[in-house]
Amino acid sequence: MSERFPDIEVYVLKAEAAEIQNWLTSQFTQVEEQKSNSKSVQWLVDGVEVLFTLNSNKNFASLWFKQNKTPWDNDLECGRALHTALDKEVRCSKAAWKEGDDGPAWTKLIRGEEKDLDWD
Repeated sequence: MSERFPDIEVYVLKAEAAEIQNWLTSQFTQVEEQKSNSKSVQWLVDGVEVLFTLNSNKNFASLWFKQNKTPWDNDLECGRALHTALDKEVRCSKAAWKEGDDGPAWTKLIRGEEKDLDWD
């Protein structure tokens, strides 16, 4: 059984706010835009703050659910759903970070495959 993360954050290559909002609407009952500017959008999604930030890390946008009241236990499960829906590269942590962790902490989802990734 997977450990349930307290929050969810995934990174999507060249994502646009409109396609993320469409995806959120397909996954959740209520999606309400709270704030928006040229670099970010904040939604209230079924009562949870969700922040989308363009170019958070180079060409990757960040999608952060501030609380994990989602159907997914962890970043990887959310990343899989997002990758399948948008057919875009998604990067996410593969496990909860622990002191002294070595090795790749990230997973890259691309063209239907999952690959370990050192991404700092």
